[in-house]
This record gives sequence, C-alpha cells and structure tokens, in this order.
Amino acid sequence: MLRALRNQTQSIFFKCFLVLLICGFALWGVGDLTGGSKGKSVLSVENQTISIEEALNEINRARYILPDRPSLEDVIKNGMHKSVLNKLEQQILINEEANFLDLNVPLSEQMRLIKEEKAFKDPLGKFSQNKFIQSLKNAGLSEEKYLDTIKTESNFKQLSMPIMNNDYYSKKIIKKIIDWQNEVRDIEYETFKILNQSEIKKPSDDVLKSFYKKNKKSYEIPITRDIKYLEIIPSYFEDQIIINKKQIDEKYEIEKLNYKIEETREILQITTQNKIKAQEFVDLIKKGENFNELAKNKFNLSETDTKLGFLKKSDLPLESSNIIFNGLLNETLGPIKTKFGFSIYKIINISPEKQSNYEDIIKDIKKKLIKELSLEILFEKLDEIEDLIAEGNNIEEIAKSDIFNKKISVRNINKISKEGFIYSYDGNTIFLDKKPEFIKNIWNTEVNELSEIFNLNDDNYYIIETVNQNNSENPKFNLIKNKVFDQWLKKELIFKTKEKAKNIVESKNNNLLYKSSLKRNDKALGNTKDQYLITKIFEIENNKIEYIMSADNLFAIKVIKTRTDNYKFNKKTFNDLNLSFSKSFLNDISNYYVQHLASKHKLQRNYKELENYFVNEQNS
Repeated sequence: MLRALRNQTQSIFFKCFLVLLICGFALWGVGDLTGGSKGKSVLSVENQTISIEEALNEINRARYILPDRPSLEDVIKNGMHKSVLNKLEQQILINEEANFLDLNVPLSEQMRLIKEEKAFKDPLGKFSQNKFIQSLKNAGLSEEKYLDTIKTESNFKQLSMPIMNNDYYSKKIIKKIIDWQNEVRDIEYETFKILNQSEIKKPSDDVLKSFYKKNKKSYEIPITRDIKYLEIIPSYFEDQIIINKKQIDEKYEIEKLNYKIEETREILQITTQNKIKAQEFVDLIKKGENFNELAKNKFNLSETDTKLGFLKKSDLPLESSNIIFNGLLNETLGPIKTKFGFSIYKIINISPEKQSNYEDIIKDIKKKLIKELSLEILFEKLDEIEDLIAEGNNIEEIAKSDIFNKKISVRNINKISKEGFIYSYDGNTIFLDKKPEFIKNIWNTEVNELSEIFNLNDDNYYIIETVNQNNSENPKFNLIKNKVFDQWLKKELIFKTKEKAKNIVESKNNNLLYKSSLKRNDKALGNTKDQYLITKIFEIENNKIEYIMSADNLFAIKVIKTRTDNYKFNKKTFNDLNLSFSKSFLNDISNYYVQHLASKHKLQRNYKELENYFVNEQNS
C-alpha cells in the first residue's frame, strides 16, 4: 500500500496530502481528521473527541511510513508517539475553532480540489473515478475520510490566512541584518606572548584551597560508570590461517586483471566551434609549424591551457578515444567532431600498459586471503564467545579462553558519563573517542553484566562489562589538588600576562603597534587564524583597549571606527533572510495561537489509558 501511495506523490497537492497523513499540516502539524469516538478518548473538546484506537492508528501510520518500520517500543523510546499526539492535539483544536467561527467548505470547493488533483487524473488529464477510488484505497482512506481531510486543510488555511499572507517580516530589520553582516571595523592591535610558567610564583595550599572553593561547581562529577571492554578484530586470528598454493592460484586468476596498470597518454587539446579555423590549424601543423606557437597565435592558448595531462582511454569522449589511442607519439590528430565542438589533439607522451611484478601480486593476494579468512574465523569465534557469555564467563575469562591463540588485553575506562565524557581526579575531562553506539551499550548494560557483542566500525567487534556505577560527587580538595593547581596556573598566566601587557601599553601612551580593517566574516587577524578572536572583536562596544585571549597569544585591541562596507544589494540574500525571519515569526505566533486555543476550548488530555496500553504491549 505504501509503495502505491508513494507512486501518487508527483503532484503538489498530493505531496501536501501525504505530509498531512504523516507529519501534519505545513505550519502547525495538523493531522488527518479521525472523527468519531471509539472507546475511551485520549483528547476531547466540547464537540469532538479522539479515541485511543484513533491515536494508535496515527502512531502506527507514522511508524509504518518509515523505511525501517520501528517497533512500538522503539517509537516510545525515541518519542515519536509524543509528536503524533501533539499533532492530534493541534488537529482537534483547529477544527473546534473552525466550528466555533462557523467556517465551512462548500461542496463545490471540495469537488474542485478533487478534480484538480493530478493523482486522480487519467493520461489525458481528465478526472478518473477509478483512479480516485484506487488512490484512496492505496492510502487506506475512505471517501468520507478524505473529504474530512480536505475540510481540515481548508479550516487550517482560513485560520492561518491573516498571518500566512504576511510575505515580509520587516524590510528595515532585514536591511539592518544585512548591514550587520557587512560591518567593517578599523582597529589598532598588538600581540603579547603568554608568560612562561617559571615566571609565576608557586602558590600556597591556602591560595589553591581558596581557588577551589570559588570554582567548586566546576569540579563536580556526574553519575559515571567504570567499565572493562574487549575489542575483537580479525587480525587476532591471522596466526590460525594456513594458505595453500591452490588458494593462491585461484585467487590470482580472479584478481590478476586488477593488477594491470592501464595505458595512459599525455595529450594537448584545442577545441573550437569554427571547423574551418580548426582545419587550417591542422594543415599548418602538417607543414611543420609548432603546435604550441600556433595555439598561442591562433587561439591565444598557452601550453598550460592546452595540456590535459595523462588520461586513460575511458577518460576521453567516445568520438575521439579510439583515434587518440591508435595514434602515434607526437602525432597531431583532428579536427574531430565532438559534442563540445571541433577538437584537435597532440600526443606528447605515452605510458604503456604495465603488469605489476608477479611476486608483488602474490604477496598482495596472500594479504587479501589472510584478511578474508581471518574474518571468516572471527565470525565463527563470535558464536563461541556468545556461548561463553551465556555460560556466565566474565570478560577476563573470555580473553584468556582457547578462542584466542594469543594474549588479548582487556581495557579499562573509569568514570565515564552518559554523555561520553571521561572524568578523573588528576587529569582533564576528555571525550571518549568512540561512536555513540559504544556509549549506548555502556549504559544499556546492567552493572556486573556483559553487553551483547556489537559492531562499531568495519569488522571490529566489542564486548563491554559494566564493573561499577559511581554516584555524582564533588571531589574533596586533596583528591584533585593537581587539577586545581593546573587550572589556577592557567588563569594566573593569563592574569599576569594581561597585567604585563597593560603596563607596556600604558608606557606607550596607549599606542598599539598595528592597524587593520576587519570584516565580520574574516577568519584571521594578521597571522593568527582564530574565528573566536574575530567574533570577540565584533562584540566590543567602546573605544577602550580590550584584552582578548587567542589560542597562543594575548591581543590588545582598540576599535577606532565601525562602518558598513560598500556592498552590492543581493536580492536573493534579502529574500532568504526575510523568509527565514518570517518563518520564525510565524512559528512563534502559531505556537502561541495553539496554546490559546487549548485554553479557549478546554482541551482535555487523557493519556493514562494510552500509556497503560504501551506498558502492556511492552510486557507482553
């Protein structure tokens, strides 16, 4: 049914219709009308209700339309059901407001929309009753329900018309934004190297403790876990592989063509639309004229302009490839008619077809065989490892088992958070260099349990053992003294560098060494590439000297003048900005409007029965 429905989505209206079914109306996400009440309601206003069955139907419709068709459990986990329920809330409110305002959609208008829908027309462009019925059937809709959908869409259009017709957000504001984008700042600046650590006096414990207390919150460690993990890769099993001559010979016969280096030819090319001029060029070459000199005189082309480099036969147009690859070295060919015009070629170098050294080929084939066969062994061993996990073996016992013929190391990571940050008492907080799936498995595995075997990248597989879960904590000073010192030192180096820089600048009557003009989209100041630095410069709001840290230096900056660059008005940029702001403005108003309707029409939510259904489904 979904395939058939997708086949109907060529027309604009039917694309909108499909969006209605899945995601709701364009602005507020208003879904298709599921009128009537079946069983207990999950949503209700004075004159309308949406039953549990209807809500479930919409949730299923949303998940079935996705390529991977997630299970109901996955839908609940990723919150898709909340989006559907939100859509249904908006739908019932829009229709209730339409009833309140006594809006109606004439039957003639409904018929016009149906007859104009391309999906319902025959090859001659006329409305087809059969195509109409079949399309609705494919979409799982009755005629009545489809008409309700049209009514709902019309209600939406009528209610949103006052704000949807606002094409422009504000010309003055858009102009100011474009001016802001083209702002230029004339500045004076000077750079100062960060002081050496040896220039900073070692602090007492009291100084560090005071620093620790002021910044105590920054040392907090959230809930973390300590884990062990085992990485299982094909190379672990390479020593178990024995390759015989028959395997190598068979692989060689299959692969040998891949080791041929194809012939290439270095070519000069001139292409012109003038056949007479092209033929005159070739005639002069035959009389002994120099190709490059003629190209310069006749077509104003240098050798760089004409040189195509080394090309394979498949790189050339079909019209000329055979001619060029049958030509001789230093031969001029053409003119040849191609889709680009009349082309003249000169072959200036030929690199003949080569076959790789046999020994090198065999060596490479052995490597490929080892890789392929070790991967096959890995898959066999994964089954054995799963058996060991089922028998209750821990990760060290698996690593020491007969599955591996070599010592396999079990790695440890302590204090890793749900977000993938690794905390420690001594070092900096770092981010785990693994894919999200790895972190997900850490937190989906019970403490003192092993995860399932999972694949991350290529043919690398992992098992995780969750050893311990640590409560959130604010470590005591003695535990993190070294970390406190490191952070104190960084701040002290910056503070003392600023202090020294200020004294130097003041001694020169606040005159800075360099001048520059910066645009907001510049990436560097002088030799320093630092977008953060540029951003901070454009945040300065006075003409005083400001001190800004870059990655390696301290910058003293003074803004002399702020101006708008002379720019050419770009209508597309203006329209794009206007559209973006209009949509944002429209979304803000629409969200407020829907909240207002919920209050006005006393929307009642009863999601408890639906949640009970989800729980029962997950437990069944």
